[in-house]
Amino acid sequence: MISATLALLLALSPVAAIEIPKNFLLIERDARKKLGPMQVDEEGYTISDKLTAPLELNPCHHKRATDRDRVAARTITHWTSAPSGSSEQLVLYKSSRAAHTALTRLRADVKRCARRSSPSQPRLKIQWRTSQAKAGDEAVGMGYQTRQGGSVNQTITGIVARRGSALMIYTTDEGFYDPGRLTKNARKMAVKVCQLPGVC
Repeated sequence: MISATLALLLALSPVAAIEIPKNFLLIERDARKKLGPMQVDEEGYTISDKLTAPLELNPCHHKRATDRDRVAARTITHWTSAPSGSSEQLVLYKSSRAAHTALTRLRADVKRCARRSSPSQPRLKIQWRTSQAKAGDEAVGMGYQTRQGGSVNQTITGIVARRGSALMIYTTDEGFYDPGRLTKNARKMAVKVCQLPGVC
């Protein structure tokens, strides 16, 4: 009788929310290390678990997430005094379909907002592009260049990949546009997310 009651309670209890474990992202251990006094002026990290954070690749400058059915997220950004910057983002959704929809909408945003001026700097022109990529179940290389007066100011390279119900994004502003160099990270995380319950 007791075992039957316990089984019924377990069956009726809500499913535990999926969480991203601490130090799960590829750069997270480094991001959580305390920097020495000589380092704090040379580099830094920010870590956020906000579900409302926009995707790190954000062609239309959304201030908040526009995709739906997120269950967990973690975004890590890294800056140096070079100056340079990079980021890693993992977003988990309720289903593979929801993650696929998020990636589809991101592709549509690139087409819709491929050429835009920066809201804060109207003279700064932004041009987005995409390229083929192979990682996880589906992936796309993505990034942009900023131009002013005909000269290139900055190049951002990114890759976004989906594995099951997870979306992972890697970006860097170092070097030329070349999403292929970020494929290794995306593939590694595409394998790793399958350790999380229900993702794959």
